[in-house]
Amino acid sequence: MSAKSKSKDNKDHIEVLQEKLQGIKGQEGIIGYLLRGSNSASIDLKDPTKIIDYAVLSATAFEVGQDMLAMLEIGELDSVIMESESTKILSMVVNNHRLSIFMEKSVDHNKLCKDLDLT
Repeated sequence: MSAKSKSKDNKDHIEVLQEKLQGIKGQEGIIGYLLRGSNSASIDLKDPTKIIDYAVLSATAFEVGQDMLAMLEIGELDSVIMESESTKILSMVVNNHRLSIFMEKSVDHNKLCKDLDLT
C-alpha cells in the first residue's frame, strides 16, 4: 500500500469515526466529545462555553496517563477513564487522533466503545 493510499485510508477512518460520534452525541448522558489530530480538531459540546475547560481536561488526562505508563514502564496508553462524582471522561488514541468523550457517570463507557467499534 502506498503512502498516499494509507493517508486516504486514515482520512476515511476518521470520517467514519466522526459520523459515529455524531450518532452518539445525542444519546442521553453524553456531554460531548473532542477529537484532535495533528492538524485539526473537532469538538462538539452541549455547553460551548466550556470548550477550553474540556480541552484542558482532555489534554491533562492524556499527559497524566502517558506519564504514569512511562514511570511504571508497562506499555502504551490504550484508554484513560477519569470519574468525578457525577461525570466521567473516556480518552483514547484512534489512528493518531486523540479522542475524549465526556459523559455523565451513569453512561456505560464499555457500551460506548462497542457503539464506536473501538474495542
